Amino acid sequence: MEEKTFGYKLLAETVGIPIEIISNDYEEMPAMEDTVNTYQEIIFQIKEDEPDDWAIGVLFTLSLMSFSFAAPRGFSEIHFIPDEDWSLEYFLQRLRYRWRKICFTSDYVSGRLMKTDIDFQSGGKVKIVTRNRGRGAERWLTHLQGKKHIEAVK
Repeated sequence: MEEKTFGYKLLAETVGIPIEIISNDYEEMPAMEDTVNTYQEIIFQIKEDEPDDWAIGVLFTLSLMSFSFAAPRGFSEIHFIPDEDWSLEYFLQRLRYRWRKICFTSDYVSGRLMKTDIDFQSGGKVKIVTRNRGRGAERWLTHLQGKKHIEAVK
């Protein structure tokens, strides 16, 4: 099976998964030249009979969303590839097993500021931590559940 096809399969099988958000902490801290640094930590629980079966799909899907919504920042623009696709190779290079969790960690990829850490704990508890991404992870969870981010105006 081709890499791209398998990535799409993971995405298709994962979007629409039921979750329950346990906590959502967000902080803004003043930075240089009237800018703000942000930190967000979201913990959620997968609401499926066998939540561990969803580990790779959830990690891949969230990492794809982090990449897709990421943009260059500062000097990273010189490495920015506008039409670059997220790949299984990028995903697997950043996947680790540590502290009894499957962990995904990213900083900059193809000139995009990702600054995203995702930990999948046995039993389906997932923690997302982002830095300097605003509240973007909230939108990723909306998409993960198969919900639309934008609603029609009536």
